[in-house]
Amino acid sequence: MRSLLSCVVAGLLLAAVPLGAQGVVTGTVTDPSGRPLSGVLVLVDGTSIRTATDKGLYRAVNVPAGARALTFRYIGYQPVTKTVTVENGRTATLDVKLTEAITALSAIQVRGQVVGQASALNQQRTAPTIASVIDNELVGRLPDPNMAEALARVPGIAVLRDQGEGRFVQIRGTSPNFNGMSVNGLRLATPEQNSRQLPMDIVPSDQASQIQVSKTLTPDMDADAIGGNVNIVTRTARANQPVFNVTAAGGQNQLGGGLLANLGLNAGKRFGASQKFGAMIGGTYYRNDRASQNVEGDWCSQTRNCGVGSSVTSLDAPNLFEYRDYPQVDRLRTGVNGTLDYLLANNGKLFLRGSWNQVNADAIRARARFRFRGGSGSRWTQVTADSGTTTGSQFDRDIRLRKVLQDIYTAQLGGEHYGAGGTAFDWAVGMSRATENRPGALTMGFRQSNMTLGYNFADADRPRAYVVTGSLDDPARFGFNSLANEVRDTRDEDLSAKLNASLPVQFGAFSGTLKGGVAARLKDRANIQTTTNYTSALGTNSLGATGATLMGLLTTETAGRTIFDGDYNFGRTFDPVRMREFIAANPNAFTVNQLSSATTSAGASFKVKENVYAGYLMATLDAGAWRLVPGVRVEATQVENTGNVVRLNTAGSALAEPIRETTATGSYVNVFPSINATYRVGEYTNIKAAITTALVRPQFGDMVPYVNVQVGQQTASIGNPDLKATTAINYDVMVEHYFTNVGFVSVGAFAKSLDYFIFATARARTADDAVGPDATQIVQPVNGPTATLYGFELAWQQNFTFLPGVLKSLGVNANYTRITSTADIPGRGREGADSHIPELAPQAGNIGLFFDRGPVSLRVGGNYSGAFVSTISAISPDADTRTKARFQVDASGSVQLRPGMKLFGEFINLSNTPLRAYVGGRQNRGGGGDDPSYEFYKPWGMLGIKIER
Repeated sequence: MRSLLSCVVAGLLLAAVPLGAQGVVTGTVTDPSGRPLSGVLVLVDGTSIRTATDKGLYRAVNVPAGARALTFRYIGYQPVTKTVTVENGRTATLDVKLTEAITALSAIQVRGQVVGQASALNQQRTAPTIASVIDNELVGRLPDPNMAEALARVPGIAVLRDQGEGRFVQIRGTSPNFNGMSVNGLRLATPEQNSRQLPMDIVPSDQASQIQVSKTLTPDMDADAIGGNVNIVTRTARANQPVFNVTAAGGQNQLGGGLLANLGLNAGKRFGASQKFGAMIGGTYYRNDRASQNVEGDWCSQTRNCGVGSSVTSLDAPNLFEYRDYPQVDRLRTGVNGTLDYLLANNGKLFLRGSWNQVNADAIRARARFRFRGGSGSRWTQVTADSGTTTGSQFDRDIRLRKVLQDIYTAQLGGEHYGAGGTAFDWAVGMSRATENRPGALTMGFRQSNMTLGYNFADADRPRAYVVTGSLDDPARFGFNSLANEVRDTRDEDLSAKLNASLPVQFGAFSGTLKGGVAARLKDRANIQTTTNYTSALGTNSLGATGATLMGLLTTETAGRTIFDGDYNFGRTFDPVRMREFIAANPNAFTVNQLSSATTSAGASFKVKENVYAGYLMATLDAGAWRLVPGVRVEATQVENTGNVVRLNTAGSALAEPIRETTATGSYVNVFPSINATYRVGEYTNIKAAITTALVRPQFGDMVPYVNVQVGQQTASIGNPDLKATTAINYDVMVEHYFTNVGFVSVGAFAKSLDYFIFATARARTADDAVGPDATQIVQPVNGPTATLYGFELAWQQNFTFLPGVLKSLGVNANYTRITSTADIPGRGREGADSHIPELAPQAGNIGLFFDRGPVSLRVGGNYSGAFVSTISAISPDADTRTKARFQVDASGSVQLRPGMKLFGEFINLSNTPLRAYVGGRQNRGGGGDDPSYEFYKPWGMLGIKIER
């Protein structure tokens, strides 16, 4: 670390030298149609000065006075050289239009999908960091309705899915908690209850002009992004080219037959004779009425006996097995975004940006639960290693009705200002607010006892449980067991401000800029949960129901339903509409369990205040084929966390003391030196390397000083306000070569060394722990010593223009990432042997074939995510949860009906790939080890029209 900091400081001192007679050259670069081009490499001939365009604008500083030739290079077009006269201390303007396409591209007319590829690859080539870029025109041709799905195509990225849709992003295998997410450089707040990870399915993919994935950081970026940072750049109005895009599509989900609908609009224009004022607005409506089905289990083993006595310790046997039917998983994604900007002198500007995105999820879950160890007299009889029976068991049926609204709001006001001598100054103030509202998640359950149940988990794809004595679904056999109502309100609000300034510097062969700035981000977060648990008492009600008759009065089915294409008999359940109406009409029919309700609510409620103040200094230095970006960032963090202390008496029948709030405060300072380097082997070949530092602050739910005890639970949990942030030193190298016919090949390697890695640990309760009679152990998050990960990344994208005839319109896009990780977690395995980092996907890859010729554009792609440990258990490695490898095939295509209008189709999960998980290490039981989980979706797709002008 010290040597890295010394190199950084030395590099910055090299930059701080006086300049001679110099000026600035600025202007725009467009394609033949007037479309601004991003990523155009601009070289000042006879010097080491180089820069790149951003949305068509470039700015070259330190240009020696006199007549100067500038060369503009862009993959897909022939280079253009123009001459301009530069005056000392003045700004010269030179606008360029690239018109001559490279001959090899004439067959595909340098448009459609290839335009998007060219824009993305040119920005990737000229980026000062190791980065991946997706252009909006390329995003629009993938079957990816949300930002997570679009990012799944990027080299080194995998996604975690929820109900079949991509939701959380893993950059280079790291946990979603390890990554930064921003819009136009504004860090996004998250609506998640306990964690920092951002659900990317909230943000529609068509809002983006570009998606920039920075896998290495520079000092002017937030440091809390060990895996990397995703920045969504929204659309702005273009000069001389009004924008009007409309999308309208519809379709159907194969499972459940639910509706798919997609409506989108983007419109923008610049106004006035000088077109200084620009306005852009976009909106999205995406409805996806889904369904899913799955099975899940919980297994007891000789090393993890579930605490139920000697009858289990001598054999491996199931503890619980569930059939789950989600006949309704309706998701409505809506969003609005807009930008107003006003152009100032020297291509400066003022801007106002805002966005609102929401996911409204309305789901019904019916569940059939085989509770093998449900009674105190439960006994197992093992027939084979994977089958047997139990007696004295229980069988539950319940339904959960849950509506979840997640919102993310952003607003940002800022400006960019440029001086004639090459100085620059920019500023921004912003707000990001995220909320999650659950207005009332109702769960009602019924139970049948003293049953004999059987199980057979030998079939890898169809683990089964069945009733031997008793009834699968006779309402008369099921008595009322429980009712719970959970209301949750999560709010996460960030207020931020930043100020940056730069000036040109030069020393010998080195020429570039020195940049510094300050920033602040003030977080105010609260999670308030109110859970009401009811006892089994059922008083006077409108149906005259008793606990023994209520299920029959709420059941409308006369025959049991099946799931998994008829492979499983799910049985009858009760009507969710009747259930909701009954509860609403009989608010006093159920008796509240005051103790359980109070402890559950208090244990899940907390508040967090977190203020981060930052300052940085960096330089961008060019010398010959080299570009160096050394710098250092300092971040000071102040935290104030408030949680609730919940303690039970020794009998567990009352609170040992009144529930009370407790607050912990803390502060710490981190220094982040870094250096990014690029060596241009040739015009189309780069070698990039970086040594950077970063951190991840503790998760919200971990660092709050709470004590949480639940009646009847064997484990009590406590927070840890003394947690240190996880810090990392990152090493990266990448070799990339770009093809003139719009493509590239790259190979890279990376390694990350983490300190203060956070994991959950368990200890036995002590006499001083007032946690009631049920809890036998205490779970708390702690800092581990070290963790490491290392891997390599391969990517290949190419248009086959060298092939004859129609085959030259074919292309391929393939990438693969392999990662190995270890975490030193004391007490696990052989004397604390290394474990894998949780939520780290060790493999991720994509293979896509595309065809783009004339009016036709086709694509088929496969996305692969390797098996990984999703959660590590505080109790034993045998209780770790693991997600199995997954490969999904999607396809899309379009036909241009006339200029500016096309018919398109999108088809997702054509491979009908399930999501599978298990607990434990034996992967031959139940199709995946202990606790098999198998979630089933079927394909879905839509057809529609796009108008693009």
